[in-house]
Amino acid sequence: MREIKTIIIAEKPSVARDLAAVIGQFNKKDGYLENNEYIVTWAIGHLVTLAEPEDYDSRLKKWRLDALPIVPEKFLLKPIQKTVKQLKIINNLVKRQDVGLLINACDAGREGELIFRYIYHFINCKKPFKRLWLSETTTDAVKRAFAQLRPGAELDLLAQSAQARSRADWLIGLNATRAFTVRHNNLLSVGRVQTPTLALIVNREQEILKFTPVPYWELYAVFTKADSQSYTGKWFQGKRDRFDSPDAARQIQEKVAGKPACVAKVEQKEASEPPPLLFNLNDLQKEANKKYGLPAAGTLEIAQALYEKRKLITYPRTESRHITKSLAGTLGKRFAAVATVEEYAAFAEKASKAGAPGKRYVDDGRVTDHTALLPTETKPDMRALSPDERKIYDLVARRFLAIFFPSARYRQTRVVTETEGEKFLTTGRVELEPGWKAVYAPASPDRYGQGEEKEHDENTPVPELTRGEAVLTDGAQIREKKTKPPKRYTEATLLSTMEGAGRLLEDNELKEAMKGHGLGTPATRAAIIERLINVGYIARKQKTLYPTEKGTSLVRIAPEIIKSPEMTGRWEKALADIEDGRVEPGEFMTGIIDFTRKVVDLTREQEPLVNKDNRGREALGECPLCSSDVLEFPKSYSCSGYQAGCKFAIWKEIAGKKISITQARKLLQKKKTGEIKGFKSKTGKEFAASLILGRDGKVNFEFQNKTK
Repeated sequence: MREIKTIIIAEKPSVARDLAAVIGQFNKKDGYLENNEYIVTWAIGHLVTLAEPEDYDSRLKKWRLDALPIVPEKFLLKPIQKTVKQLKIINNLVKRQDVGLLINACDAGREGELIFRYIYHFINCKKPFKRLWLSETTTDAVKRAFAQLRPGAELDLLAQSAQARSRADWLIGLNATRAFTVRHNNLLSVGRVQTPTLALIVNREQEILKFTPVPYWELYAVFTKADSQSYTGKWFQGKRDRFDSPDAARQIQEKVAGKPACVAKVEQKEASEPPPLLFNLNDLQKEANKKYGLPAAGTLEIAQALYEKRKLITYPRTESRHITKSLAGTLGKRFAAVATVEEYAAFAEKASKAGAPGKRYVDDGRVTDHTALLPTETKPDMRALSPDERKIYDLVARRFLAIFFPSARYRQTRVVTETEGEKFLTTGRVELEPGWKAVYAPASPDRYGQGEEKEHDENTPVPELTRGEAVLTDGAQIREKKTKPPKRYTEATLLSTMEGAGRLLEDNELKEAMKGHGLGTPATRAAIIERLINVGYIARKQKTLYPTEKGTSLVRIAPEIIKSPEMTGRWEKALADIEDGRVEPGEFMTGIIDFTRKVVDLTREQEPLVNKDNRGREALGECPLCSSDVLEFPKSYSCSGYQAGCKFAIWKEIAGKKISITQARKLLQKKKTGEIKGFKSKTGKEFAASLILGRDGKVNFEFQNKTK
């Protein structure tokens, strides 16, 4: 009797190899690994995607406003061509007679679930499957996960949420992009999350451009004690602490200079600052951007490598800032691993004696799919890591160690000094106990050369003062300042705004309902920012994000419903509710379809946008890829939507032969030119041929009715 085998499908080849290494004794095959009990194979990210409009009806390949909205009665799936070989391998393996069970070992999250389910449905598999849920890829963690395989049906709600997200993005992105592109004769990419995110950046830029600085003046007095110690106070009156004119400041300056003064009030109190919460992905990306200038996508890539390749941190695509009680039981081995790095050793030893962290950090109810980011039980070889890997590991390790230390303690001092009836305020803060901040100090460059930014405390110590003490006003200085516009977004501040997009809403009930549901998810926000850069809507200059003219134009013409964070926030909440079983996917999709129709209708009513770059140029024909105008450029006849990523071009010189504007126009309109003489082969031999335009937008030769 043939022994029944189990097939394990991982998301990537590297993860498949790691799983096989834990199980052991595999033979390498073409696209998979096999032993007596298991077959381990892999996807390469997504192998299957939603079908294109032309897959439903060939007439929909052409972008036409009157064909919109495109809403399939039933969504179809299609293979991604560049990885179709691996899909065929999986299909053949799954249909083997000796395979009885599948294990979904794709990344443990919404997108990983979608990758597996799309493959499963596309190959029409009916065999049972289970779920391998990994939060870390160490050997012990993999063994524990295999011992606790979850029934596949247990993740059905997560799969429904993933599928709803995929279909919603297809409907809105495809229909809105086609509608805007055709209506405004320029390739304009529109998305459910990317357009509201772009609107944040554009609106902030408009606030900055419209801002008019207003000058104001502040007055600072220096007071000297009998023992020659001095301190500085800032003038205030009630809630006012500035002057609208220099003359008003100068009057008080002259009034108090050199006059005796008295300490009218001294207030001192102790304050404490607890350790920060553990990192989730969003917080890690913000910290890495602020501290090292790393882009969000770069931080995710590094963290993924530390998780997957180095096995040094837990699953990075997490929303949680907490850990579970069961995971708290594994802290000892994590301390031991971190302690092997010299600069962490003393902190790890102290942390290991502190006992279990409290509910601020350990809370099963606040853990979603994965716990907060932690170091694993794997001992790090810091010298084997890249500089950026060391930086990210250092952030995670120190944040982990810090939670076992006490709060930092300060003494805050507030002094009011009076002279000639005028009041001056002095504040100061003195550190009494560094507490958890000791984990980060001294902030000198470490042995591996990555360095660490020093924290600067703007509060200076205040000398010992008593109420009623006489002091002398040694002098007073006027400082001219100006009101400042809001700051442009960095990736760190944009991530914060995307995460808390619900706070931008005026409806308090909706604001409360949307807590924790912003623009996108921690796993997708970095990709959204990169997408906006890649399509030419925003530009990154060092840490700062700027909108381009193209991005500004899109936001100007986009209807409010598609650029408002409100709608997207509602959808993110609905997707989470689908996952929790509180909302039916059909109900969500009905709302998405209605919204899509509304966007298309609003676009039809818009006045076409004038493209300054293309004004006055003659259109030679229609782009076969996106239906925008094809225009003449110095080296080619290209799509006017090139800035948004359309790659279509007819080069002005092909195989040594100049292509005239008449020939280019005919090629676009007729899909074929007459015979053209004077082309040259690589060997220098002349030949004649017609040019033909394929459906994929590529220009080919045709020789005597035979295409080459």
